[in-house]
Amino acid sequence: MKAITFILMFFPLIGYSQKNDSIAVYHGNGAFERKIMDLSNNNLIELPVIDWDVEILILDNNDLMEIPKWFGNLKNLRSLSIRNNNLMDVRSLMYCENLEEIYLSNNPNLKDLPSFSFCKKIKIIDVVNTKINELPISIRGMESIAYFKYSTAKKK
Repeated sequence: MKAITFILMFFPLIGYSQKNDSIAVYHGNGAFERKIMDLSNNNLIELPVIDWDVEILILDNNDLMEIPKWFGNLKNLRSLSIRNNNLMDVRSLMYCENLEEIYLSNNPNLKDLPSFSFCKKIKIIDVVNTKINELPISIRGMESIAYFKYSTAKKK
């Protein structure tokens, strides 16, 4: 099971589905609701359509190069991990208005971040081992940012 240690801290009862690598959360009223989707390690080169209600999406260790335009429709998305991919373009993330955490480390071709002006809740951005080697101007004025992690430029 992926990320269960993290999830158990927040949810009292969790069921795991092998069928679609999602985790259902039991709310105590007899209803299960899918909030977390883990599609890591699937050799994805493009994203399948994602459940619009997903709050935590894990796409680590795939071969993704871009995030599709429809990604902005994920209005409940709070945490996104797309580590260890081949991302070059993440502009679609700027429309995920409830996004709080973005983990983009180990995407060696990623050199730019969009303006997150619509993402007023964003607190954490991790871009270690990308071509982003300084705090982007568009991020500097954001009051919500608590943590921005990047690698400094390598000296030759």
